Amino acid sequence: MATDSAVATRPGALGALGRAWRALAWYAKGLTGESKYAAYVAHERAAHPDRAPLTEREFWRCVYRDQEANPGSRCC
Repeated sequence: MATDSAVATRPGALGALGRAWRALAWYAKGLTGESKYAAYVAHERAAHPDRAPLTEREFWRCVYRDQEANPGSRCC
């Protein structure tokens, strides 16, 4: 009988672990800037549906070019 209760709570624990993993992945993507492209595409589709968004490669080239041209408060 003890195994039945352990099996019954296991799906809930796995669900919580999956949610925690997704939350951690979301946080890491935001921290590293990986989510910037997804936000850009969502904005372009909502605000400018008549034009195609940049590819991910083109987007990052523009981001890095702007960072180099305007370093702001970066130390290096």
